[in-house]
Amino acid sequence: MDIKAEEFLHKLQNKLPLPQATQVYVVFGEDDYYRSQITAALPGYIYGDTDEADRQITVFEKDTDISAVSEAVNTYPFFSGQSLVVLKDDKLWSKGGEEARQTVLDKLTALVNDVPEYCTLLISAPKLDKRTKFYKALKKAALLCECASLRPYELQPWLDAQAELYGARFEHDAIGMIMEYLAPVEKVPLQLLQQEIAKLAVYAGERRQWTRQDILDIFAALPEASDFALTNFIMEGRLKAALEALASARRHGTYVLPLTAMVSAKLRQLARYFELQRSGYDQRSLMQELGVRHPYAMKMLTQQARRFDERRVREALLAVDQLNIDLRQGGRDFARLEEILIRLLA
Repeated sequence: MDIKAEEFLHKLQNKLPLPQATQVYVVFGEDDYYRSQITAALPGYIYGDTDEADRQITVFEKDTDISAVSEAVNTYPFFSGQSLVVLKDDKLWSKGGEEARQTVLDKLTALVNDVPEYCTLLISAPKLDKRTKFYKALKKAALLCECASLRPYELQPWLDAQAELYGARFEHDAIGMIMEYLAPVEKVPLQLLQQEIAKLAVYAGERRQWTRQDILDIFAALPEASDFALTNFIMEGRLKAALEALASARRHGTYVLPLTAMVSAKLRQLARYFELQRSGYDQRSLMQELGVRHPYAMKMLTQQARRFDERRVREALLAVDQLNIDLRQGGRDFARLEEILIRLLA
Protein backbone atom coordinates (compact mmCIF):
# COMPACT_ATOMS: atom_id res chain seq x y z
CA MET A 1 0.00 0.00 0.00
CA ASP A 2 1.17 3.54 -0.75
CA ILE A 3 1.07 6.55 1.55
CA LYS A 4 2.06 10.18 0.95
CA ALA A 5 5.12 11.46 2.76
CA GLU A 6 3.30 14.30 4.55
CA GLU A 7 0.56 11.95 5.75
CA PHE A 8 3.03 9.30 6.89
CA LEU A 9 5.09 11.80 8.87
CA HIS A 10 1.97 13.35 10.42
CA LYS A 11 0.66 9.98 11.60
CA LEU A 12 4.02 8.98 13.07
CA GLN A 13 4.50 12.26 14.92
CA ASN A 14 0.96 12.23 16.32
CA LYS A 15 0.83 8.47 17.11
CA LEU A 16 -2.13 7.91 14.76
CA PRO A 17 -3.06 4.53 13.22
CA LEU A 18 -1.41 3.77 9.89
CA PRO A 19 -3.54 2.62 6.95
CA GLN A 20 -1.89 -0.81 6.78
CA ALA A 21 -0.81 -3.21 9.52
CA THR A 22 2.65 -4.34 8.49
CA GLN A 23 6.13 -4.98 9.84
CA VAL A 24 7.86 -3.39 6.83
CA TYR A 25 8.00 0.31 5.94
CA VAL A 26 9.73 1.68 2.87
CA VAL A 27 10.62 5.32 2.23
CA PHE A 28 12.29 6.04 -1.08
CA GLY A 29 12.92 8.93 -3.42
CA GLU A 30 15.28 11.81 -3.99
CA ASP A 31 13.93 14.01 -1.20
CA ASP A 32 16.20 13.55 1.83
CA TYR A 33 14.05 15.78 4.02
CA TYR A 34 11.06 13.46 4.31
CA ARG A 35 13.17 10.31 4.38
CA SER A 36 15.22 11.62 7.32
CA GLN A 37 12.17 13.01 9.15
CA ILE A 38 10.27 9.73 8.87
CA THR A 39 13.32 7.73 9.96
CA ALA A 40 13.70 9.98 13.01
CA ALA A 41 9.99 9.77 13.94
CA LEU A 42 9.56 5.99 13.64
CA PRO A 43 11.29 4.93 16.91
CA GLY A 44 8.98 7.15 18.97
CA TYR A 45 5.96 5.72 17.16
CA ILE A 46 7.03 2.12 17.78
CA TYR A 47 8.39 2.36 21.32
CA GLY A 48 6.29 5.17 22.79
CA ASP A 49 7.50 5.95 26.34
CA THR A 50 9.95 3.03 26.49
CA ASP A 51 13.31 4.16 27.82
CA GLU A 52 15.86 4.65 25.03
CA ALA A 53 18.25 2.24 26.74
CA ASP A 54 15.64 -0.53 26.37
CA ARG A 55 14.96 0.12 22.69
CA GLN A 56 16.62 -2.42 20.41
CA ILE A 57 17.42 -0.45 17.24
CA THR A 58 19.92 -1.64 14.64
CA VAL A 59 20.95 0.67 11.80
CA PHE A 60 22.74 -0.44 8.63
CA GLU A 61 24.14 2.47 6.63
CA LYS A 62 27.57 1.39 5.37
CA ASP A 63 29.19 -1.78 3.97
CA THR A 64 25.99 -3.71 4.66
CA ASP A 65 25.98 -7.49 4.80
CA ILE A 66 22.48 -8.83 4.11
CA SER A 67 23.18 -11.80 6.36
CA ALA A 68 23.74 -9.39 9.25
CA VAL A 69 20.45 -7.64 8.41
CA SER A 70 18.65 -11.00 8.46
CA GLU A 71 20.20 -11.85 11.82
CA ALA A 72 19.09 -8.52 13.30
CA VAL A 73 15.56 -8.97 11.98
CA ASN A 74 15.25 -12.47 13.39
CA THR A 75 16.85 -11.87 16.80
CA TYR A 76 14.21 -11.63 19.53
CA PRO A 77 14.49 -8.41 21.63
CA PHE A 78 14.81 -9.20 25.35
CA PHE A 79 13.88 -5.85 26.91
CA SER A 80 11.00 -4.10 25.13
CA GLY A 81 9.58 -6.99 23.11
CA GLN A 82 10.04 -4.94 19.94
CA SER A 83 13.00 -4.41 17.65
CA LEU A 84 13.59 -1.90 14.88
CA VAL A 85 15.96 -2.54 11.99
CA VAL A 86 16.78 0.42 9.75
CA LEU A 87 18.39 -0.26 6.37
CA LYS A 88 19.62 2.96 4.78
CA ASP A 89 22.84 2.07 3.01
CA ASP A 90 22.48 4.08 -0.22
CA LYS A 91 25.33 2.18 -1.89
CA LEU A 92 23.59 -1.13 -1.32
CA TRP A 93 21.44 -0.56 -4.42
CA SER A 94 24.28 0.31 -6.74
CA LYS A 95 27.46 -1.55 -5.73
CA GLY A 96 28.80 -4.42 -7.82
CA GLY A 97 27.58 -5.58 -11.20
CA GLU A 98 24.12 -6.61 -12.28
CA GLU A 99 24.52 -10.13 -10.91
CA ALA A 100 25.64 -8.86 -7.48
CA ARG A 101 22.71 -6.43 -7.30
CA GLN A 102 20.27 -9.17 -8.22
CA THR A 103 21.66 -11.40 -5.47
CA VAL A 104 21.13 -8.61 -2.92
CA LEU A 105 17.58 -8.00 -4.15
CA ASP A 106 16.73 -11.71 -4.04
CA LYS A 107 17.92 -11.94 -0.42
CA LEU A 108 15.97 -8.82 0.52
CA THR A 109 12.85 -10.14 -1.19
CA ALA A 110 12.99 -13.28 0.94
CA LEU A 111 13.63 -11.14 4.02
CA VAL A 112 10.69 -8.73 3.64
CA ASN A 113 8.33 -11.64 3.06
CA ASP A 114 9.18 -13.17 6.44
CA VAL A 115 9.65 -10.41 9.04
CA PRO A 116 8.60 -11.65 12.51
CA GLU A 117 5.87 -9.83 14.45
CA TYR A 118 8.27 -8.49 17.06
CA CYS A 119 10.41 -6.68 14.44
CA THR A 120 9.82 -3.57 12.34
CA LEU A 121 11.98 -3.19 9.25
CA LEU A 122 12.44 0.28 7.74
CA ILE A 123 14.06 0.49 4.31
CA SER A 124 15.24 3.93 3.16
CA ALA A 125 16.56 4.28 -0.37
CA PRO A 126 17.17 7.18 -2.79
CA LYS A 127 15.71 5.13 -5.64
CA LEU A 128 13.92 1.83 -6.22
CA ASP A 129 13.36 0.17 -9.56
CA LYS A 130 9.60 -0.43 -9.77
CA ARG A 131 10.07 -3.11 -12.40
CA THR A 132 11.87 -5.56 -10.13
CA LYS A 133 10.58 -8.60 -8.29
CA PHE A 134 11.80 -6.96 -5.09
CA TYR A 135 9.57 -3.91 -5.58
CA LYS A 136 6.58 -6.12 -6.34
CA ALA A 137 7.23 -7.98 -3.09
CA LEU A 138 7.31 -4.66 -1.26
CA LYS A 139 3.96 -3.67 -2.80
CA LYS A 140 2.42 -6.72 -1.13
CA ALA A 141 4.27 -6.78 2.19
CA ALA A 142 5.12 -3.14 2.99
CA LEU A 143 3.74 0.33 3.47
CA LEU A 144 5.41 2.29 0.68
CA CYS A 145 6.14 6.00 0.86
CA GLU A 146 7.64 7.72 -2.17
CA CYS A 147 9.36 10.96 -1.16
CA ALA A 148 9.33 13.00 -4.35
CA SER A 149 11.03 16.39 -4.40
CA LEU A 150 8.76 19.41 -4.30
CA ARG A 151 8.79 22.04 -7.04
CA PRO A 152 8.66 25.70 -5.97
CA TYR A 153 5.04 26.13 -7.15
CA GLU A 154 3.98 23.17 -4.95
CA LEU A 155 5.49 24.65 -1.81
CA GLN A 156 2.68 26.63 -0.17
CA PRO A 157 0.99 23.80 1.83
CA TRP A 158 4.39 22.76 3.19
CA LEU A 159 5.22 26.34 4.18
CA ASP A 160 1.84 26.76 5.89
CA ALA A 161 2.40 23.55 7.87
CA GLN A 162 5.89 24.68 8.93
CA ALA A 163 4.58 28.03 10.17
CA GLU A 164 1.82 26.27 12.14
CA LEU A 165 4.48 24.37 14.09
CA TYR A 166 5.47 27.74 15.59
CA GLY A 167 1.90 28.99 15.98
CA ALA A 168 2.51 31.47 13.16
CA ARG A 169 1.46 32.11 9.58
CA PHE A 170 3.07 33.53 6.45
CA GLU A 171 1.48 36.54 4.81
CA HIS A 172 0.64 35.98 1.15
CA ASP A 173 3.46 38.24 -0.03
CA ALA A 174 5.94 36.41 2.21
CA ILE A 175 5.13 33.06 0.57
CA GLY A 176 5.39 34.73 -2.81
CA MET A 177 8.83 36.03 -1.95
CA ILE A 178 10.04 32.54 -0.96
CA MET A 179 8.71 31.18 -4.24
CA GLU A 180 10.55 33.95 -6.05
CA TYR A 181 13.79 33.00 -4.34
CA LEU A 182 13.34 29.36 -5.30
CA ALA A 183 11.90 29.85 -8.79
CA PRO A 184 15.24 29.10 -10.55
CA VAL A 185 15.71 25.72 -8.81
CA GLU A 186 14.26 22.43 -10.00
CA LYS A 187 13.97 20.84 -6.54
CA VAL A 188 13.28 22.70 -3.33
CA PRO A 189 15.99 22.17 -0.65
CA LEU A 190 13.49 21.43 2.14
CA GLN A 191 16.15 20.65 4.74
CA LEU A 192 17.78 24.05 4.23
CA LEU A 193 14.42 25.79 4.07
CA GLN A 194 13.34 24.23 7.37
CA GLN A 195 16.50 25.54 9.04
CA GLU A 196 15.83 29.05 7.78
CA ILE A 197 12.23 28.92 8.99
CA ALA A 198 13.52 28.00 12.45
CA LYS A 199 15.77 31.08 12.32
CA LEU A 200 12.78 33.13 11.17
CA ALA A 201 10.75 31.98 14.19
CA VAL A 202 13.52 33.17 16.51
CA TYR A 203 13.86 36.45 14.59
CA ALA A 204 10.11 37.18 14.75
CA GLY A 205 9.88 36.38 18.47
CA GLU A 206 6.34 36.72 19.80
CA ARG A 207 5.07 38.10 16.52
CA ARG A 208 2.98 35.45 14.78
CA GLN A 209 2.48 37.16 11.41
CA TRP A 210 5.52 36.59 9.17
CA THR A 211 5.94 39.22 6.48
CA ARG A 212 7.70 39.72 3.18
CA GLN A 213 10.24 41.95 4.94
CA ASP A 214 11.02 39.12 7.36
CA ILE A 215 11.89 36.91 4.39
CA LEU A 216 14.12 39.60 2.94
CA ASP A 217 15.90 40.07 6.27
CA ILE A 218 16.49 36.37 6.93
CA PHE A 219 16.89 34.73 3.54
CA ALA A 220 18.96 37.44 1.84
CA ALA A 221 21.83 36.83 4.29
CA LEU A 222 22.14 33.18 3.23
CA PRO A 223 25.13 32.39 1.01
CA GLU A 224 22.90 29.82 -0.74
CA ALA A 225 20.19 32.44 -1.39
CA SER A 226 22.37 35.48 -2.06
CA ASP A 227 22.13 35.07 -5.82
CA PHE A 228 18.33 34.82 -5.61
CA ALA A 229 18.31 37.86 -3.31
CA LEU A 230 20.49 39.73 -5.81
CA THR A 231 18.05 39.28 -8.68
CA ASN A 232 15.12 40.27 -6.45
CA PHE A 233 16.88 43.46 -5.36
CA ILE A 234 17.62 44.28 -9.00
CA MET A 235 14.00 43.75 -9.99
CA GLU A 236 12.88 45.97 -7.13
CA GLY A 237 15.25 48.73 -8.24
CA ARG A 238 17.16 48.63 -4.93
CA LEU A 239 20.68 49.51 -5.97
CA LYS A 240 22.22 49.69 -2.48
CA ALA A 241 20.74 46.31 -1.45
CA ALA A 242 21.83 44.72 -4.77
CA LEU A 243 25.41 45.93 -4.31
CA GLU A 244 25.44 44.67 -0.70
CA ALA A 245 24.17 41.24 -1.85
CA LEU A 246 26.87 41.18 -4.51
CA ALA A 247 29.53 42.09 -1.93
CA SER A 248 28.22 39.35 0.39
CA ALA A 249 28.48 36.77 -2.40
CA ARG A 250 32.03 37.90 -3.07
CA ARG A 251 32.99 37.58 0.62
CA HIS A 252 31.59 34.04 0.71
CA GLY A 253 33.77 33.06 -2.23
CA THR A 254 30.91 32.73 -4.72
CA TYR A 255 32.13 32.47 -8.30
CA VAL A 256 30.77 35.36 -10.33
CA LEU A 257 29.64 33.28 -13.35
CA PRO A 258 26.47 31.81 -11.71
CA LEU A 259 25.55 35.32 -10.59
CA THR A 260 25.95 36.83 -14.04
CA ALA A 261 24.01 33.92 -15.51
CA MET A 262 21.08 34.55 -13.16
CA VAL A 263 21.16 38.32 -13.74
CA SER A 264 21.25 37.71 -17.48
CA ALA A 265 18.30 35.29 -17.28
CA LYS A 266 16.25 37.81 -15.29
CA LEU A 267 17.04 40.69 -17.63
CA ARG A 268 16.26 38.47 -20.62
CA GLN A 269 12.88 37.62 -19.07
CA LEU A 270 12.21 41.32 -18.50
CA ALA A 271 13.16 42.21 -22.08
CA ARG A 272 10.93 39.42 -23.37
CA TYR A 273 8.09 40.70 -21.18
CA PHE A 274 8.33 44.15 -22.81
CA GLU A 275 8.34 42.56 -26.26
CA LEU A 276 5.28 40.36 -25.59
CA GLN A 277 3.38 43.17 -23.92
CA ARG A 278 3.83 45.36 -27.00
CA SER A 279 2.44 42.47 -29.06
CA GLY A 280 -0.80 42.48 -27.01
CA TYR A 281 -0.39 39.24 -25.01
CA ASP A 282 -2.84 38.79 -22.11
CA GLN A 283 -1.69 37.61 -18.66
CA ARG A 284 -2.27 33.89 -19.28
CA SER A 285 -0.35 34.01 -22.56
CA LEU A 286 2.43 36.02 -20.89
CA MET A 287 2.76 33.40 -18.14
CA GLN A 288 2.94 30.60 -20.68
CA GLU A 289 5.52 32.31 -22.90
CA LEU A 290 7.69 33.44 -19.98
CA GLY A 291 7.55 30.12 -18.13
CA VAL A 292 5.98 31.74 -15.04
CA ARG A 293 3.92 29.09 -13.19
CA HIS A 294 2.57 30.99 -10.20
CA PRO A 295 0.11 33.93 -10.52
CA TYR A 296 1.86 35.80 -7.73
CA ALA A 297 5.17 35.61 -9.60
CA MET A 298 3.46 37.06 -12.68
CA LYS A 299 1.93 39.84 -10.60
CA MET A 300 5.36 40.67 -9.17
CA LEU A 301 6.99 40.65 -12.62
CA THR A 302 4.33 43.05 -13.94
CA GLN A 303 4.89 45.42 -11.02
CA GLN A 304 8.66 45.21 -11.35
CA ALA A 305 8.64 45.87 -15.09
CA ARG A 306 7.07 49.30 -14.47
CA ARG A 307 10.29 50.41 -12.77
CA PHE A 308 12.44 49.87 -15.84
CA ASP A 309 13.13 51.51 -19.16
CA GLU A 310 13.29 48.88 -21.91
CA ARG A 311 16.31 50.47 -23.61
CA ARG A 312 18.38 50.40 -20.40
CA VAL A 313 17.34 46.79 -19.74
CA ARG A 314 18.58 45.73 -23.19
CA GLU A 315 21.84 47.66 -22.74
CA ALA A 316 22.41 45.96 -19.36
CA LEU A 317 21.61 42.56 -20.88
CA LEU A 318 24.18 43.05 -23.64
CA ALA A 319 26.75 44.18 -21.08
CA VAL A 320 26.17 41.15 -18.83
CA ASP A 321 26.34 38.78 -21.80
CA GLN A 322 29.65 40.36 -22.83
CA LEU A 323 30.90 39.96 -19.26
CA ASN A 324 30.00 36.24 -19.43
CA ILE A 325 32.08 35.94 -22.59
CA ASP A 326 35.05 37.77 -21.06
CA LEU A 327 35.06 35.89 -17.74
CA ARG A 328 37.44 33.19 -19.02
CA GLN A 329 40.09 35.90 -19.32
CA GLY A 330 39.86 36.78 -15.62
CA GLY A 331 40.17 40.37 -14.43
CA ARG A 332 37.63 42.77 -12.92
CA ASP A 333 34.62 40.42 -12.92
CA PHE A 334 32.75 41.58 -9.78
CA ALA A 335 33.67 45.23 -10.42
CA ARG A 336 32.24 45.09 -13.95
CA LEU A 337 29.01 43.53 -12.71
CA GLU A 338 28.74 46.30 -10.10
CA GLU A 339 29.19 48.93 -12.83
CA ILE A 340 26.45 47.32 -14.95
CA LEU A 341 24.01 47.37 -12.02
CA ILE A 342 24.82 50.99 -11.24
CA ARG A 343 24.10 52.04 -14.84
CA LEU A 344 20.86 50.04 -14.81
CA LEU A 345 19.50 51.10 -11.43
CA ALA A 346 21.01 54.50 -10.65
